[in-house]
Amino acid sequence: MKKTLLNLLVITCIGNISNAQPWSQTNVDPNTGQEPYEIASGDIDNDGDIDLVMATYDYNGGTPTQDYIKWYSNDGSGGYTVETPEVSTTMQWIDGLIVVDLNNDGYDDIVATSVNQNKIVYFLSQHDGMGTFTGIGPETPVGVGTVVGPGNVVAGDINKDNHVDLVTISYDNNRVIWYRGDGAGGFVLQTYIDDNDCLTCLGAYYVDVGDFDNDDDLDVVVGYVDSQSIEIFYNEYDDMDVDPPSSVTWLRDTVPVDTGGTFLFVVTAGDVNNDNIDEVVSVDFSAGEVNYFDKIKNGASTKNTICDGTIITNPASVFVADLDNDTLNDVIVTDGGSADEAMIWFKGNSMTSPDAVQTLIFDNGSVMYDITVGDFDNDALNDLDIATIGNTTDTVDWYENVLNVLSINDPTIQNISIYPNPAKDQLNFKGLSNQDYNVSVTDLLGKNILNETVNSIRGLDISNLNSGMYIINFVDTNSSFKFVKE
Repeated sequence: MKKTLLNLLVITCIGNISNAQPWSQTNVDPNTGQEPYEIASGDIDNDGDIDLVMATYDYNGGTPTQDYIKWYSNDGSGGYTVETPEVSTTMQWIDGLIVVDLNNDGYDDIVATSVNQNKIVYFLSQHDGMGTFTGIGPETPVGVGTVVGPGNVVAGDINKDNHVDLVTISYDNNRVIWYRGDGAGGFVLQTYIDDNDCLTCLGAYYVDVGDFDNDDDLDVVVGYVDSQSIEIFYNEYDDMDVDPPSSVTWLRDTVPVDTGGTFLFVVTAGDVNNDNIDEVVSVDFSAGEVNYFDKIKNGASTKNTICDGTIITNPASVFVADLDNDTLNDVIVTDGGSADEAMIWFKGNSMTSPDAVQTLIFDNGSVMYDITVGDFDNDALNDLDIATIGNTTDTVDWYENVLNVLSINDPTIQNISIYPNPAKDQLNFKGLSNQDYNVSVTDLLGKNILNETVNSIRGLDISNLNSGMYIINFVDTNSSFKFVKE
């Protein structure tokens, strides 16, 4: 669907990014097929490193041709292999792509949507039950006949039953839909989040989940391209201890997040100002703006501009993550123009907006409609690298993070080890002195999950974390460790 809109524009860009220290670029796939459009990351084969998945969207003037979903296995140090056969060669116009463990087996799976085939599907990673990965399974549909013109898809635990649920949009009938997961790969259509009830909310197009009212459940933000508006739907889930779970109800905020867009290109969630509450983040392709909104529930929004048209004329994607290992989220922005392609970042600050001065990551002469982040090279820093698609070059590349220098300022943690790993309820530390150390826990995408103080006696309670891989960082040092929560 985005390609349809893009073809209505004449895209121009100006070059004004400076003061750059380019990151190291590694090519993953020199020939993706026409129009690579989506990229995602996760541990597909459960070997402890982060693999990549890419999908194409070859609009071709409105006539579908050949599209692909491909995956790339990581050798553990950032060397990628283009795996065959492809995940899919039959899906067309792939506008949504995520990687998530749908059936709680430790292997991440692939979820995708097709705009013109009106479907949302998943592909399970398969194994022999003894720890050996055997490949990616066939296409499995979700909610047959329930979506028309689906766009992006996101995952999260909507009803707090510790199973992954899916949320997507159905553009042609203006619906926002969620499917309850059973933890084994089954999904059931639930009451619509938005059933075309809002008369001023037209053209549901973008969706994401986040806890916008800080009540410990996932709400939904929706971007409407026809009305150029952004709305929040609050999760009114109760009886979280009931089994089977009771139904979730939704309440739309009485005041829109924003109604002043010109060409919404991204609407997502992220803690931009590092106040431990998710904000709504948007990209306006035509206005050249990347904004985040401080929203009072059923009240006013404060619009904060991260990036404007004097920096990037046509921004394409935005990602909120901690790039410099200071426990504060930063903001990554890419250019979707055709003359001045760039990827830049803005350093995050505590309890306020990111720095106004941008820093170049890479300028590689391709249109980067999507990015994903992760520690792709498994280096000692456990810092976040960036992978992206080149829409005009038909490539996948990743960029090694050059912001951090390996050094441990505190000699008391040079010989630290963590145990057990994997851990179920508590993580313990060997080699620490009796003094207190501030630690933070992030997921593999750099989102801060937990902040605590630990020492040689007091371990870290991880009982409330979802199963998966995390990174524990010792604040004010460059010491960090990966661990697995069972």
